[in-house]
Amino acid sequence: MYCLVDFRNRPQYKYTFPKKEKARECLKRIKNNPLGVTVFFADGRREYFENGLPRSFFAPSNRTVKIKKGCHAKYRVSEMNNLDGLLKKRTRTETASAANWQKKSILSLFALGNRKIYAGLTIVSLFIFSSSFYFQMQSSLGAAAQPEGTQQFEGQVAGAMDARTDENEESLKLADEDVIMNLLGKIEEKKQGEFEAEILRYIKDRPMEAMAPYIAKQPRTVAAFIVGIAMKESKFGIYAPHSGGRDCFNYWGYRGRENTTASGYSCFDSPEHAVQVIGKKIDSLVARGISNPAEMISWKCGSTCAGHGAENVRKWIADVGVNFYKINSKDDS
Repeated sequence: MYCLVDFRNRPQYKYTFPKKEKARECLKRIKNNPLGVTVFFADGRREYFENGLPRSFFAPSNRTVKIKKGCHAKYRVSEMNNLDGLLKKRTRTETASAANWQKKSILSLFALGNRKIYAGLTIVSLFIFSSSFYFQMQSSLGAAAQPEGTQQFEGQVAGAMDARTDENEESLKLADEDVIMNLLGKIEEKKQGEFEAEILRYIKDRPMEAMAPYIAKQPRTVAAFIVGIAMKESKFGIYAPHSGGRDCFNYWGYRGRENTTASGYSCFDSPEHAVQVIGKKIDSLVARGISNPAEMISWKCGSTCAGHGAENVRKWIADVGVNFYKINSKDDS
């Protein structure tokens, strides 16, 4: 799980997402939201309201310093550890008065991080386990000392029915897990098939068409860059390097260590190999904060665009963005 945190590293639980990609998209939306309002408080806090100030906020308060339009809260994406947010942190202004205790729910006593409760539960669990073990031993001794003549069903071993019941329950449990995993797998296959069909609309009848199944396995932003850059650099594989008369499957002008040609371009073994290498490279750049073609200009220029000309740089960004924004504008959840 991922959420947005402010400049004091405090999680904003109203912005919680299962994927890092979703959190980045939300952060981008917040920064570009014309309706957002940030409230500055005397203690240094900044609270952001995505849809403007709520009516209840206009209650008299001496803690508010000023209000500005836009997002002035310095949010960033952070991974949530140990189910952050289940335990409400006490502030310094709270006291142990009877009024505060009445406001607290009994459920908060069992939140993560309450060591006293955990210690108490551990002691109780050990006591129950010891007691059950003791009574089980006494029952076993009593059964061993059972007098002769006590009847027992012929051909039936003591405890066999219990063992059979446990086996049935375990089989049912495994069957349920298999059904769930099977359903999840089918859902994932359906999503991937729909994404593959979407990608094929752009690269159909081009050499890059064979890469569609592998591109569909990539995150949406990475896939959008793969398609967008390939259109600009090779027209989806029409103009691409070859080696020994065969296609190198390098449709992005990529210069790496993979079987380089005489001109310095990488020559991949297969369409799948090409998407794996390019996808990994682009994913690492996205993880560092690159989220649009303008920020991806280093793919064309390297460390500097000084020798490429302003118009060439502008056109590269525009051409890559044609298909990038079409693909990346949709939700991949």
